[in-house]
Amino acid sequence: MSLRVACGQDAKKISSLRIFMSDLLLPMPRTPMTPDRHREVARDLLAVVLITGLVFILSSAFELRERITELTRPLERYQIDELPLTLGVLALALAWFAWRRWRQATDELALRVEAQQALSQNEARYRTLFMENLAGNALCSRDGTMLLCNPAIARILGLPAPELVTGRNLFDFYADPALADEHRALLRQQGKLDVALLELIAADGAAVKVIARMLVGQESTQGAALQLYVADVSELQLMQRELGDALAENRLLSQKYLLAQEEERRHLARELHDEMGQWLNAIKLDAVSIRKYPTELPREVLDSAQSIIEVSTRVYDVARGLMERLRPVALDELGLADALQHLVAQWRRRNPDVACSLVVDGELSGFGEQTNITVYRVVQECLTNVTRHARASQVRLQIACASDARELSLVVADDGVGIEPSGKKRSGLGLAGLRERVEVLGGRLEVLSPPPHGVEIRVRIPLSDPRS
Repeated sequence: MSLRVACGQDAKKISSLRIFMSDLLLPMPRTPMTPDRHREVARDLLAVVLITGLVFILSSAFELRERITELTRPLERYQIDELPLTLGVLALALAWFAWRRWRQATDELALRVEAQQALSQNEARYRTLFMENLAGNALCSRDGTMLLCNPAIARILGLPAPELVTGRNLFDFYADPALADEHRALLRQQGKLDVALLELIAADGAAVKVIARMLVGQESTQGAALQLYVADVSELQLMQRELGDALAENRLLSQKYLLAQEEERRHLARELHDEMGQWLNAIKLDAVSIRKYPTELPREVLDSAQSIIEVSTRVYDVARGLMERLRPVALDELGLADALQHLVAQWRRRNPDVACSLVVDGELSGFGEQTNITVYRVVQECLTNVTRHARASQVRLQIACASDARELSLVVADDGVGIEPSGKKRSGLGLAGLRERVEVLGGRLEVLSPPPHGVEIRVRIPLSDPRS
């Protein structure tokens, strides 16, 4: 019974080992039976047969069975004569037991060989991942001495081979020794450290910018207590710097372009006012002079003079509207707050069915010409878009300046139909032009479409920016 229990336990162990090996998800080849092993088994079986035959021949020749019977006859009352059969059965049972142990040992050895092969394959794969990784990986001792690293970290540190990195201290490559001491203390306290941007000095003296992660693990027999992962972002930093410079140049060009555009608009408005306005007034005055002699001139002449007065008045109104769009006179004469009030009042007269409110919070003065014209143009374009596209019944404008005069905020909201789906693009460039104007001043323009309908445009302009 105990033998059966032992065999069952061994079978369970082998079954568990097979399940464990199947979880590795790796090929598990069987150990092949080579011809040498077949010959060895045949020789062993032949030896067993020969020994058995030799024992039979010797027993027959010397009549060992009869001799044993004669010797054990006096002890028959102790059933000694049953001993040979019992010993024979014991021998067979031991043979069966040895065969079972041999089978289990063979299976366990095969599984161990397969496990060793799987382990070797895993080790090769992990070694490939470790050595071929583009990011730098290293195992360090508790004081920062690098014990093992891949070629990537050697390349980052300006060394030709990983072997030259081994034995060097990680913190010796820090550009700032004080930061190295701080990182040592943080690792002792927290056990983990993520560094968004770390500057190292490579062996060749070049500055290297990296992203780093350091983990303190359980110290092994090799003494590796610190795991290091770094990624070189020097080129990315350089590209970001170049992109920032290019963006700054583009903003400067846009600023100069907008200044030149506003100057040209001012010049055109002045020319319309000084030249065209005077000539229209002169024509109108001449026509009015002709109308002073109703009895002395023919009726056709008087009607033509009246037509000239009406046409010149209409043309002057159109020219005045063009001058307002080119350069708002109220902005130069009244200031930003009053100019916006005047703009909203004119828009209300043209759109009596839409309720429009303007709330001014704070003092809107001393901002500079470019900030004033930008805010005015944003409000002007937003009201134009409401007229053309929104089909709104209410429009809300709110402009505020913080008490510390660091930021100017503007909100224009309506309850119209909202923004069209993203798949349908408008051909207009109004919002793009407004965003460009605001970004030139270092600000930000956001276009929101809150449910269920309507559009809300938020503008923030930093007043601390010299361009503002």
